[in-house]
Amino acid sequence: MLRAPMPATPVRFVLHALFAATLAAQDRPLPHPLEPSPEWLAAVEAGTRTRDGHPGPAAWTSFAHYTIAAELDPTTARVHGHAELTFHNRSPHDLASLVVHLRQNLHAPDAMRNIAVEVTGGFELGPWTLDGKPANTAQRGTLLEVFLPEALRPDGKTTAAVDFAFTVPEGEAPRMGRDGSSLFFLGYWYPQFAVVDDVRGLVAEPYLGESEFYMGWADYDVALTVPKGWLVQATGTLQNAADVLPEPIRKGLADAATGDAVVRVVTGKHHADAAVATADPAPTRTWRFRAERVRDFAWTTSPEFLWDATSAEVGDRDGDGKPDRTLVSVLYRKQAPTWRQACKQAQHTIHTMSQWLAPYPWPHATAVEGILGGGMEYPMLVLCGDQRTPFANQSLIAHELTHMWFPMLVGNDETAFGWQDEGLTDWFTAKLENDFWRQQRPSAAQRDYRSIIESGGDREPMLTHADHLRWPHSYVYLCYTKPAAVLQQLAGIVGEDRLVAALRDYTRTWSFAHPTPEDFFAALDRSLGQDLGWYWSTWWTETWTLDHAIDAVRPTADGTGTEVVVLDRGKAPHPATVQVTFADGTTAEQTVPVAKWLAGGRTAVLTFPGKAMAARLDPRQTSLDVERGNDTWEAK
Repeated sequence: MLRAPMPATPVRFVLHALFAATLAAQDRPLPHPLEPSPEWLAAVEAGTRTRDGHPGPAAWTSFAHYTIAAELDPTTARVHGHAELTFHNRSPHDLASLVVHLRQNLHAPDAMRNIAVEVTGGFELGPWTLDGKPANTAQRGTLLEVFLPEALRPDGKTTAAVDFAFTVPEGEAPRMGRDGSSLFFLGYWYPQFAVVDDVRGLVAEPYLGESEFYMGWADYDVALTVPKGWLVQATGTLQNAADVLPEPIRKGLADAATGDAVVRVVTGKHHADAAVATADPAPTRTWRFRAERVRDFAWTTSPEFLWDATSAEVGDRDGDGKPDRTLVSVLYRKQAPTWRQACKQAQHTIHTMSQWLAPYPWPHATAVEGILGGGMEYPMLVLCGDQRTPFANQSLIAHELTHMWFPMLVGNDETAFGWQDEGLTDWFTAKLENDFWRQQRPSAAQRDYRSIIESGGDREPMLTHADHLRWPHSYVYLCYTKPAAVLQQLAGIVGEDRLVAALRDYTRTWSFAHPTPEDFFAALDRSLGQDLGWYWSTWWTETWTLDHAIDAVRPTADGTGTEVVVLDRGKAPHPATVQVTFADGTTAEQTVPVAKWLAGGRTAVLTFPGKAMAARLDPRQTSLDVERGNDTWEAK
């Protein structure tokens, strides 16, 4: 999800022995050695994870299958449905109970929440059954526990079923909702199993509104009934297109799926001619979708959608040595003219991210206009509020579609560690902006980071559980701004191409799995060939700042060269690159390695041949130095 920028327990491997040897009697703080969580260590011992950032030989993930039939009445904004939820126990453990998320209960009058939302009543549920028999359940807020009459053995499965209904909230609610009675976007709209993973077991945390979701992989068969003339798009592949779409629209989608050109599949003329529905006189249409190996299912419907489509080359998705394509669509209303360019913008994101990271794995990627001020992501389907300029629209669509890789493909726990997807997504969004518009803008995340520092807003570590943050605006800052800024800074240390390659390795290693922060750090250490423990510890578990300064520039003792004295005034250790300029305009660079500061030093001297006329720290401005005023020197 993208929001406008606004002003736990730490985890990590034991860091390099250098730190332990230099902790005593130093004049500066040092990144402290951290132990990984006991649960993560147990997973390593069990063979489901490895210390070098790979899933282990015994790795597993839980899995489910959902069969859902639902009908929307736009006049009352009511959804009625029936859900059958089958859980497959792929763990090596017996399970005594399962937990189901009822996230729509965020809107119940007595719900515990940490944001303001419309109170609609939440879910109205019928009796639960388990394998066809009455189920024993206990409900509290957005969580419902289903007690199993017998332990669910490894490789066993069980099916819960329930009728449900709810009123769709008006407007942004916060990640779904409706625009009056003419546009609906349905997210967290059905009961969904909580994740069972190899690190924490059953992970059942309530939905409070601020943080997003931790979800397991599943297949979906979903039937959605809406009024005739309403278009529907959803996670998955439409199974009965001939029943709901006239042949010209089907042909337009088929044409779009084979090339780079944008096809205006549904236009204003289709609506004017009542040509968006099949000729069947029935007042409703039932759209049937199937989705495989996704973490969630969302859908949207409106009688006003214009529909543009094209396709994007995504690389060799099938492993047959040939490039594959995926359908790219945008659905928008006539009052959103910037969206006439949106299909090419969406196509660029899907194609480019497939090149940078991993081939897009699903049959379509669709961006939908409406409702939100920012945006929200679901598998294959994102919701984006209309923006005033093409640049802002492209940026928002790029951010939301980049979420198809984080967390839709790499299934991190967004509830606890939102930075693990939002931070990576924000960093790639900036790269996509520059690539699409053929420009090189400075990092907005680094600019916003400094703004927060100046206002005193950096008060909590990034590894704090996202629902446990105490200060206003910490969620946006710690999940979006700061991680994107420190990734950009890391690119300045290791090189941007090398960082992209490391994130590519991380993405492919953890596709359709659940990496923890420990796995993320270990995977990047391995890929980059460096122990970056000092970096992860500094920026993820502390609120330290970086402030290097040029303390003095003087001739060498023999008068033939120049000495530059670098002072480390902050707490965050970081390599310090100095560029000097000579009288003839030539330049030279040297770097104080981070080991100097990790050994406890506060000053370092760099010696250059020749007489320097100017000196500058961090010449490419990639670091998060909070005081630029002391970074330069010029000869008098």
